[in-house]
Amino acid sequence: MSVQGRRPVCRMCIFKVSRVDAAWAVLVLVLLTPLAVVSEDEESLPKFIENVPNITVTVGRDALLPCTVEQLKGFKVAWVQVDTQTILTIHKQVITRNPRIALLHNDHRTWHLELKNVREKDRGWYMCQVNTDPMRYRQGYVDVVVPPDIIDRESSGDLTIREGQDVTLTCRAKGHPNPSIVWRREDNQDIVLDTDKTGNAHFINDTSTMVPVIDGTDVGAVGGAAGGRDGGVVGGAERVVEGESLHMRKVSRLQMGSYLCIASNGIPPSISKRTQLRVQFPPVAWVPQQLEGAYLGQELTIECHTEAFPKSINYWTNTNGDMIVSDDRYEPIVAESSYKVYMKLRIRRVEPQDIGTFRCIAKNSLGETDGAIRVYEIEPPKAHSNGVFGAEENEVDSGDGPPTTATHHHSKERKKYENYLHPKGINDLTDQHRHTKTHDSKESGHRSNTHHGRRPTYGSSLGHDSAPCCHASAASVASLTLAALLAHWAARSLATPQL
Repeated sequence: MSVQGRRPVCRMCIFKVSRVDAAWAVLVLVLLTPLAVVSEDEESLPKFIENVPNITVTVGRDALLPCTVEQLKGFKVAWVQVDTQTILTIHKQVITRNPRIALLHNDHRTWHLELKNVREKDRGWYMCQVNTDPMRYRQGYVDVVVPPDIIDRESSGDLTIREGQDVTLTCRAKGHPNPSIVWRREDNQDIVLDTDKTGNAHFINDTSTMVPVIDGTDVGAVGGAAGGRDGGVVGGAERVVEGESLHMRKVSRLQMGSYLCIASNGIPPSISKRTQLRVQFPPVAWVPQQLEGAYLGQELTIECHTEAFPKSINYWTNTNGDMIVSDDRYEPIVAESSYKVYMKLRIRRVEPQDIGTFRCIAKNSLGETDGAIRVYEIEPPKAHSNGVFGAEENEVDSGDGPPTTATHHHSKERKKYENYLHPKGINDLTDQHRHTKTHDSKESGHRSNTHHGRRPTYGSSLGHDSAPCCHASAASVASLTLAALLAHWAARSLATPQL
């Protein structure tokens, strides 16, 4: 059966090959075909001066693989990438179309392969071969190392949780060799992994204040040493945590802050990622001094400490429950530090309406709290002045001198009478006391301290070995008035017989 119009099929033309590819194939076959060696012995064949070294290069850098051959004669040298079975160069010709591959040679001995701007796909074995029969070759390994890089899409971002919940922070990185990951706090405090193992922090409500307690012990201030942050590393807390995941149980406000995920593999630079952990909790307050005494007209400052997250609104109320604004008498002062707020209220001049209870109030979206400070009135300090203690006051018998007699009593009364007729002023008494004190200190500086506890009297007592000195001590105005009245009464009594 004849078939018209059908073209005969050439069995030798099944594969279509371009002229360029065919030319390269012929060139490769010619260059790589081992030359027949009949008359030459082993010693006359090409020799490698040294092995091709294994090298390590950082991605993006350039690499150079040396290959030195002696007695090459008419043989050809080629470079081949072993892993991909790719012919890179033959003799002086670069075969690959990779523009980052170059061949360096300056004579018939050196055939160096240069890799520019190395990439990770360039990692592997490279062979320098000579087309002898059998083929002679040397090969070396190129290790392309890559600095660590954190994979953001697989790592934790900033987190906000409620106090008491568990949380896990994740950080993943890539690089060659594989990076190792450690966690640490940005403020260099310990990482509390389990609150139960570091002290179970809770708060007790004491009327108007919130006082922190750890395992039944009052730490004295909100945000104290719970979790061992003020001390060394304790159970459940570590300075550095290794691994991709950081798991913390029953997170408290003390664990709020920035956490750093640090990836490193020995290839600089190391890299880090910051994760902000925010812990929400309702406001709490602590009042250092709940009772304050003040007299009218005094300047007084009261203070209150609060903690809250989200950030709270803080203000003071007066004894009537009204909000206090800054004016000529009141000055509210607020200082913030992270989730802590330090409140002060300066009362420039205490007035009767300030006697009562002031409150510091903190509010946020999770709740509110207040701390109470009661101001009570005290007596103002009295002005002290130097007074006269008359000799009419009873003396304390020290047992050093003879017992008191009638003669001594008469002389004592006469001296007192003369003093009433010629009373001395405060300044006179002060000068006399200073003179007497200086004289006594020179003569008896070794006197026992028990003598200083004896109250001195003004005047002299006859019959005693050591006469009491005149002393201008601090006395009340009432004592001065009494002395003046007695002096006036004595003067009138003396003037009456002369009439």
